[in-house]
Amino acid sequence: MNALPYIIGLLTVLYGAIIFIFILALRRPQQPTNGRRCPVSVIVAARNEERSIGSLLQDLIKQDYPAELYEVIVANDGSTDRTADIVSALAARCPRVHLLDIHETPAGFSPKKYALQCAVESSRGEIILATDADCRVGAKWISTMVRYFNPDVGFVIGFSQFGQAGQAQKLVERFQAFDFVTLMGVAAASTHLGVPLAASGQNLGYRRSAFDRVNGYRTISRRVSGDDVLLMQMIRKHTDCSILFASDPDSYVVSAPQPTWADFINQRNRWASNGGYQLHLNPLFFAYLLLTFSCNLALLTGVILYLSGALNSPSLLICLAAKGWFEYGIARSGCRYFQRCDLLRCFPLWFLLQIPYVVVVGVMGSLGLFRWKGRRGATEIKR
Repeated sequence: MNALPYIIGLLTVLYGAIIFIFILALRRPQQPTNGRRCPVSVIVAARNEERSIGSLLQDLIKQDYPAELYEVIVANDGSTDRTADIVSALAARCPRVHLLDIHETPAGFSPKKYALQCAVESSRGEIILATDADCRVGAKWISTMVRYFNPDVGFVIGFSQFGQAGQAQKLVERFQAFDFVTLMGVAAASTHLGVPLAASGQNLGYRRSAFDRVNGYRTISRRVSGDDVLLMQMIRKHTDCSILFASDPDSYVVSAPQPTWADFINQRNRWASNGGYQLHLNPLFFAYLLLTFSCNLALLTGVILYLSGALNSPSLLICLAAKGWFEYGIARSGCRYFQRCDLLRCFPLWFLLQIPYVVVVGVMGSLGLFRWKGRRGATEIKR
């Protein structure tokens, strides 16, 4: 018990030092310089997305990129609603849109990863751009993302926001938007430092050649989630390609937030389910995740003991204040970077909930306690 304040102090100092480095890194965004236009394939995996797929496709066929240089492939992942009908109707009018029906997923292959694998294999583009069926993209999305693909770049991480500035949102939606801006701020900062940690499947791009060099999703086919960050980490580890973060606002996409707190936690559990696997792909990322979890677990333990009267240490309050100062710094930097300073008012609530939230999500994600698209979660698909 006497050692706990020292453990909390050490973890807080290490955590704060890393966050401070991230804050500095966000001051130098990466600018697009590629002026070459090349064939692009936009791929979307869709399962029961009849409410949103039509809007996304309308966005995609109205891009300012030359029509003859891009195609849109929707991989229908066993939808039981009208998703396939909506895509087929548009494909009949627009030859750039293609429907790829996935009727059966091989044993031991994550359904979404298999759908994406099939979509990439059927594509003709030199560059693959991916987004989710419930996202919205601007008219300059393709052209802006392509501008980041210098000859040495193999992967581009894009930003997606939950709602837009000035849009009326419920508390749970604003909380998600703020939380995600903070997470993506860390992703952008680490990428600027040359050690990319995370990516979002809502907005990313990669060279087909880089995808093929790492054998696509077949190497990680059993992982239920991680079609974004695991692919990015494989390209980082097994190729000599550079990875950039797209900071131009024209490259941003808008995603629908989870409607309830339970759905939000379920989503974060799914995202956290690949934390342990990072030990194989990127030990540095695993160490950062472990440090973040350990720091929050130690502080949560300290707070519980303090409230119960079993621990009386002023250093606990100092560590909490220090953690809050560093996290406000990265949150403010992230909000400025992504032009979402309207979200900063969520910080007090986020700071209060974040410590137990990180611990709970870390444990539940590692145990595979989530559901996804009507399917029960697990960290891996059984053979």
